[in-house]
Amino acid sequence: MKLSCLRPLAALLLTLGLAACGGKASYDVSGSISNLNNNGLILANGGEELPIPAGQTSFTFKKRIDYGTDYNITFKQQPAHMTCGINGGSGSAGHYINISAAVFCSQNTYSVGGTISGLTVEGLVLINGSTTTTVAKDATSFTLNGPVADGATYNVTVSPTQPKGLLCVVQPGTGVGTMGEANVTTVKIACNPV
Repeated sequence: MKLSCLRPLAALLLTLGLAACGGKASYDVSGSISNLNNNGLILANGGEELPIPAGQTSFTFKKRIDYGTDYNITFKQQPAHMTCGINGGSGSAGHYINISAAVFCSQNTYSVGGTISGLTVEGLVLINGSTTTTVAKDATSFTLNGPVADGATYNVTVSPTQPKGLLCVVQPGTGVGTMGEANVTTVKIACNPV
């Protein structure tokens, strides 16, 4: 018999055994957490709240719940600069021996872009780290391919292979920075004839 078939049977036998003794089965509401790099996460189940510090990989609510009681794990607060989701966060206690939800988090990301002047021919390629973006002729604005994580640095440069007959440069003070909690739209590229 498969293990997955034995779980509901074991839970039923445990519940029946406790009921025969006059007791009621109770369960921890718990789970795993992945990629929680920042503080601020607060989980909730019913009226109970559970703060989770950065780096923690599991959680268990203090209050256990009885057989047949519904649980619904939600987010009271997301962690700083991150967004988390949850799998298996709701159900009814007793279907399995353990209630085990999975919380997964990822750093928020935003785009980097800005304005361009003087781009009269094809061939402008912008670089940020390992990501390249080709900008169309006559464009007056751009958004780089690939988002940048909140808290990470960006450094926009122009490919050494310039558009024919032009020299394009990133204006000082506009192409380098640390990503905050919004899209960057202040990078300025100027192209001039050579």
